[in-house]
Amino acid sequence: MKKVMLFSMMLMVALVANAQLKVTPKLTKGLEKQYVSEMTMSIPGQGDIKMSVDDTYKVADETADGYVIELTTNSVNVEADANNIVGKLMGMTQEMMKGIKVLIATDKDGKVLRITNFEELKPKMEQCANKLVEDAIKDLPQLESMKDMLKTQTLSAIDEEKLQSNILEATSVLVLNGKTLMTGAQEDFVNGEGLKMKRMYFVNGKSITTNSTMNMSKEDMKELIIKQVEASAPEQAAMVKENIDQLLEGGMLKIEMKEKATYELDDDGWVKSLKTEASTDSMGQSVTTVTTVRVKN
Repeated sequence: MKKVMLFSMMLMVALVANAQLKVTPKLTKGLEKQYVSEMTMSIPGQGDIKMSVDDTYKVADETADGYVIELTTNSVNVEADANNIVGKLMGMTQEMMKGIKVLIATDKDGKVLRITNFEELKPKMEQCANKLVEDAIKDLPQLESMKDMLKTQTLSAIDEEKLQSNILEATSVLVLNGKTLMTGAQEDFVNGEGLKMKRMYFVNGKSITTNSTMNMSKEDMKELIIKQVEASAPEQAAMVKENIDQLLEGGMLKIEMKEKATYELDDDGWVKSLKTEASTDSMGQSVTTVTTVRVKN
C-alpha cells in the first residue's frame, strides 16, 4: 500500500511539474512583432460592432533592469451601424492611439512594469480625442446634444492606470510575460473597466487557457459605480449615492462578467495566437465580445 501511495504522489508531482511553464519571450534590441486583432461585439438590438487593429511591438532598448518595448497602433477599422454610439466610442478610443508610440518598461523576462512616456503622450491623445469628437458630430449632427458626454467618455480613456490595465488585458500579447504558470494557479486582477476579477490557469505544453470571473463585494461594486457616475454624469452622482443600496438590491445596477482566453505560444516565447470570449451582463443588457489576435511576422 505504501508503494502505491508513494507512486501516486510521485506521479502527481511529475504531472504538476509538466504543467508548469514560465513565459519568457525572446527580447533583443530591434526585434519587431506585428499583430492583427479582430473583435466582434454583439449587443442585442444594436447589431454587431466589428473592429480590426494592426499593432507593432518593437524592442526599442535594453536597460540595466530589462527592456523597453515600443507599441505602435498602425491602423484601426471599425464596422458598425452609423447611429451606434458604442461603436463610435470604441472607434474613437482606438483611433486616439493610432500612430502614437507607447513606451513600455519591462523586466528581463518581459513582464510589464510601467509606461515610461505617459506625460508626453497625454496632450497628444487629448488633442486627438477632441478632434475625433468634433469629426463625429460633423458626420452625425444628431450627436451635438451628446457632445459633452462623448468628450467625457473619450477623455476618460486618457488615464495612465487605465492605459496600463489595457496593456495587461486578456487580449494583450504581453499579459503572460514573466509569469510562471501552472494548472490550477489563480490570480486577482483589475480589468480595463475597473472590475476586480479572479483568473485561473490551465497549462498544456505551449497552450494556456484562462477562465476569469468577477470577484467583487457589494462595497467594491458601490465604490466602482459611484466613481464611474462621478466621472461620466457628475450631475447624477448625489442621487446615485443616496439610492445606491436600493438600486443594487433591486438589480438595476447589477453587473456580471466572465471571460475565457486561449493562448498559443511560439517557439520564441511570444504569443502566436490568442482568442478571448467575454460576456458581460450590465443593468439588464447582455454583451458578448469575441477577440482573436494573430502574429503577422
